[in-house]
Amino acid sequence: MKIEYSKGAQATPELIQLHRRVSEDSGGRKKKVMLVFPPDWYPSEPYLSLPTLTSVLRAAGHQVVQKDVNLEMYDWFFSADFLRRVLKKVPQQLDRLRKLSKKRELEESEVELQLALCDCTRERIAELIEKAETAKRIVRSQEFYEADKLEWAINVFREVTATISLVYAPARICMPPMETDLSYKVFASAEVLEAVQDSQVNVYRDVFEHILRPCIEAERPDVVGISIVLQQQLFSTMTFCALIKEHFPHIHVTIGGNTVTRLRDALPDTPNLFALFDSAVVYEGETAFLQLVEAVGAGRDLAGIPNLIYRDGAGIHTSPLTYAEDMAALPPPDFDGLPLEKYFVPDRILPYLATRG
Repeated sequence: MKIEYSKGAQATPELIQLHRRVSEDSGGRKKKVMLVFPPDWYPSEPYLSLPTLTSVLRAAGHQVVQKDVNLEMYDWFFSADFLRRVLKKVPQQLDRLRKLSKKRELEESEVELQLALCDCTRERIAELIEKAETAKRIVRSQEFYEADKLEWAINVFREVTATISLVYAPARICMPPMETDLSYKVFASAEVLEAVQDSQVNVYRDVFEHILRPCIEAERPDVVGISIVLQQQLFSTMTFCALIKEHFPHIHVTIGGNTVTRLRDALPDTPNLFALFDSAVVYEGETAFLQLVEAVGAGRDLAGIPNLIYRDGAGIHTSPLTYAEDMAALPPPDFDGLPLEKYFVPDRILPYLATRG
């Protein structure tokens, strides 16, 4: 079913309040929700979707864990821990190329990769560790405003991500600009599914194991919501969805955001992709996501929730209801729980949306 924001049944405020009362009267307990912002985005500030949803959920009494995985990933990339992992992966990549050379003649790019990997020594990694830590200190301090130092720090980030790319090749990891390429097509669902399982190029599988999985194990959320802003975030998001459902099948996983809204007509026709998550919120998400959390808590059917595409044993369903938020009725964004001191800027930046449309 095609959704048109200006067409179809409208979920009125009275209907929304009715569903809330039904959820409460049905004995649904308050839930713990983990909100995730996935890579890749420049880590200068929190993206507003998480704090906006957090304020609505907390106002309704639900626990919320905000997880900016994008920020934590880049903080990890430019650290001794991750770069030492890169060094350990060098022999594996060289071995892969050696086996490949026995099957066919290596291409010029693959020969260049071999040579670059041979230069990736313990001394070289130690040098990059020192430079990366210094670069992070610069962008988080007032030295950020000194043009020469900022340029040096940005070049270090490029140098480090180019080195990381060597062990995930043919993937290319880049920051800045945010142009990480896993060598798969982002809007071909079959290729997205292949990328999810490709442990050679998919750095996000390692990100999940190091950052997201331990947090889920510690927090034990009932619902995980992932906000997708850019199409490039589909790779990391679908990887996280697949691995969450693999390791924590009881957790309800939902996706939302601008990119999901743009894909609203395609999602019901891609059941293999939709199998990685349980539901998708399209258009504005505050009321819809709150209703989803309360329905999951009460074990209630999802059919009456606006702006929702979901799957069950009978297939994939699109709610006929749409709902537009009243901005004046929404609480202010809640940034509590986000590590504001870790963003790659000297002064804290808190985004705020004054209007929509």
